[in-house]
Amino acid sequence: MNHNIARIPVQNSFCKKTCDRIRVEIEKVLNSNSIFFYPSDALVVFNFKKANELSEVLNVLTALGYPPAGDNIL
Repeated sequence: MNHNIARIPVQNSFCKKTCDRIRVEIEKVLNSNSIFFYPSDALVVFNFKKANELSEVLNVLTALGYPPAGDNIL
């Protein structure tokens, strides 16, 4: 099965310590350890197989306070 790569710039910056918390929640969705963080760029990069996994990760990021850049959060 093919893997796709998502590069998600998020609205709020995060530190290395926060990466661990985000990683735990994303791994619940992806069952993968191919998650990379670039705090200085507020960027999260990960591999996914299905579109619903991407959608679920975006929901997780938003719930944790790191919505994708460009999203309007009410």
